[in-house]
Amino acid sequence: MKRQKLSNLQIATDALFQKEHQALAPILQAEIRIQNQLARLDGQVRQTRRDTNDTEGYRVTGTDILWHGWESNTRRQLNMELARVRSQKLAALDALRSAFGRQQAVTRLSDIETENRRRALQKKQIP
Repeated sequence: MKRQKLSNLQIATDALFQKEHQALAPILQAEIRIQNQLARLDGQVRQTRRDTNDTEGYRVTGTDILWHGWESNTRRQLNMELARVRSQKLAALDALRSAFGRQQAVTRLSDIETENRRRALQKKQIP
């Protein structure tokens, strides 16, 4: 393969890898955001359980049923969103893995080509 074509191929594979890597960042941020929301919801549930013992009218008025319904719906929505984001993450990781493999293959080809050229020059220099 010509040196220029190999160089162009290396630039293209590097660019593809960077593109796939950058595409993964917002997905990871979304996953972290949802996990933080779930953690915050868990904290609210713990706090509510502690506070219900101190609040007399909480169960009498049915507020506990409303709270548990809201908590259940919110948890379900967050878990569905987390599953969707994780599915996107797996697809993005597959694309990144593929781009990385291509990048490594082209780098290896370039290294082999450089080594072959070096050997050829050495053979020419030695009579």
